[in-house]
Amino acid sequence: MQSMKSVRHCAPVLAVTAATLYVLAPDAQARVAAESISAAANCQGICVLGVRAATHHGFDRFVVDLGDGPIPAWTESIQTEPLTCCGDETNERVIPVMGKSYLKIHLSPATSFDFNTQTSLYSSPHHSTYDFKSLKGQGLTGTVDPEAREFRIGLALGDHSSYKIYKLAGPNRLVVDINH
Repeated sequence: MQSMKSVRHCAPVLAVTAATLYVLAPDAQARVAAESISAAANCQGICVLGVRAATHHGFDRFVVDLGDGPIPAWTESIQTEPLTCCGDETNERVIPVMGKSYLKIHLSPATSFDFNTQTSLYSSPHHSTYDFKSLKGQGLTGTVDPEAREFRIGLALGDHSSYKIYKLAGPNRLVVDINH
């Protein structure tokens, strides 16, 4: 009788645990898949796998997901002109993300191009808009040029007081926090 009582009391806990594992499994599977892709890829530097964004209390966060290897150096600049892409100065097109200012980030050596398969590993849209307080959108500001081994992206910013860029490992990523 005692063991039946224990089972009845444990059943809700087990059900919640099982449901939690089921919900988390797709994210874990995606992370394992990304890690195996980057481990097998040859980007002649670090692989850029994709980007993601979220809003939090007090700040918006933008993340560049990277493959295995040393996290590359980056440079950053702020501009008021809209982001452009993919041409020389006479024929670049404006990226359809609007902001009050724009943060351009350049990672090197880094590319989304896999030299083994001759394909891009980048899984995110080339531009996206967000309805966040400080982060309004993102867009790739350079073409995929495998020989250059550079990755360029721009963020459209709304009202913000400051931002911070830093790197994290396990998995590798470059993080941009934009304060509200």
